[in-house]
This record gives sequence, C-alpha cells and structure tokens, in this order.
Amino acid sequence: MSKEIKNTVIITVFAVISGFVLSLVHGVTSTVIDARKQQELREAYAQVLAEAADFKDMEIEAPVVDDEHNAQIESALEGVDASGATAGYVINVTSHGGYGGDISFSMGIKADGSIENISITAISETPGLGMRAQTEPDFLNQFKDQSTDTEFVVKDNIQAISSATFTSKCLTNGINAAAAFYKNNIVGGAN
Repeated sequence: MSKEIKNTVIITVFAVISGFVLSLVHGVTSTVIDARKQQELREAYAQVLAEAADFKDMEIEAPVVDDEHNAQIESALEGVDASGATAGYVINVTSHGGYGGDISFSMGIKADGSIENISITAISETPGLGMRAQTEPDFLNQFKDQSTDTEFVVKDNIQAISSATFTSKCLTNGINAAAAFYKNNIVGGAN
C-alpha cells in the first residue's frame, strides 16, 4: 500500500472515530443542558407565580404571534396551588425590538387577573443600560399588581429605563402581548 493511501486510511479512521465520540458527547451534554434550561424555567415560574405549587402546560399552538405588540407568546402554563386550584398563569413571551435583539421573559398573572411578577429569561441588551432591566428591579416593579386590562405605554404610565428606551418599549410591548393573550385566550377561552 502506498504512503498516500495509508495516510488517507488513517485520517479517515481518525475522522470516523472522532465523529462518533463527538456525537456521544453531544448526546450527553445536550441532555444535561436541556435539563438545566428546564430547571431554570421552573425557577422562573416559581418566581413569577409564588402561590403555585405546580405548573401544567396549556395546550396552545405556539408561537402565537402578536403583530400589534411586536411579540410572540411561546407557551402558557396554569399554576396550581397545593390543593389543585388555579393560582394563576405563567405566560412565556419573546418580545422583538430591543436594542440588542429579542428579549424573552416569563410573566405571572394571578387568578384575579393582576400581574404578580416578571422574570427575564433571555436578554442581550447593552451592559449598564438596557441590561439594567434584568439587574435593577425598579422598571419591572412598575407592572406588579397592575391589572391585565391596563394598556401600558412607555412615557405615559410606565417610566422608561434611563438611556434604554428600546429595551423599555420592547419589554412593555411584550407585557402588553402577554396581557392580551391572557384576556383573549385564557379568560376569553374560559367563558
């Protein structure tokens, strides 16, 4: 066998073995990564709807695009308390139009229709400016205990994050989209 053929065979065998090992590593790590993401989401759900002991996926054909608010609803869950009664709902939203791109968050809505809390799950805004939406609670706290019947408007009934108007509007639009989904698909669907 010539030296070129021998080298080609060795490289091919090495490539096949490397590909096999990489696929095994990917299989193991993707399972761990998926489990970690699910755990982070469950923690976000517990943060936004504290009364819930468990969360049940709601059957929606996701994503539900909300062109009016430039956002989409990724999923919705019913939060139930220890007795199995509805404690409220968690709506997962991706809002478009942030300065650094999309912003994803979970929003908890209590059984009475008021917003309990909001937890940002993915954001890539400018450090020190738009990222303050995640690190400083003042902006998101404006929405707490507000009714989902309220239409939130930056510079009207919502104070923007200083020097982060895109981020503020992006989050506000997503919150309005979640409220609209709640009113149209959960409350409206229950009647």
